[in-house]
Amino acid sequence: MSGEQSLWDGIRESHVNSLEALYLQYNEELYGYGRKFTSDMHLVEDAVQETFISLWKYRQSLQVKSGYSFYLLKSFRNHLFRLLKSRANTTYTDEQPEFHFEIGMDSHLIAGEEQAILKKKVQEALIQLTSKQREIIYLRFFEGLSFEEIADLMNMQVRGTYKLTARALAALKELMGGAAGTALLLAFLKG
Repeated sequence: MSGEQSLWDGIRESHVNSLEALYLQYNEELYGYGRKFTSDMHLVEDAVQETFISLWKYRQSLQVKSGYSFYLLKSFRNHLFRLLKSRANTTYTDEQPEFHFEIGMDSHLIAGEEQAILKKKVQEALIQLTSKQREIIYLRFFEGLSFEEIADLMNMQVRGTYKLTARALAALKELMGGAAGTALLLAFLKG
């Protein structure tokens, strides 16, 4: 049994220390994801807290067998969107908040001027994508989620995630300027 599985089992058995350990393990990831939707850190903090409060409240009925990180990410996203909508005093809408993220590269990759230029080009290209395209690029290439997980998280059909990813990559290819830019982009996304 994995350590993560034992934490979830501990939560189901009402061990507060398991909830605390899970919070410590995932809070930075959830905060980072939330900051991509809003700069309101109090709102992000509220959403993280509500995620773990809900986890504790419904611990007896948890049916998570694996994919714990994904479960928390989805729960957090739902709480955050609900809070964003309530703070804006709006009624339910299919529109989602804008998704933004900065590209970070390992220090060994930024060793040369070419990598810094590439980072800037990719960042400028990403800004020109739609919010959903940016989010799907982030979830697929930076978080490593499967298309099925992304579909569940973004409330889409799996086929739609394939199409959205393909459109986002095609737009990036066009924005990056040709085959050389595409090769650099793909190397960047995989690295």
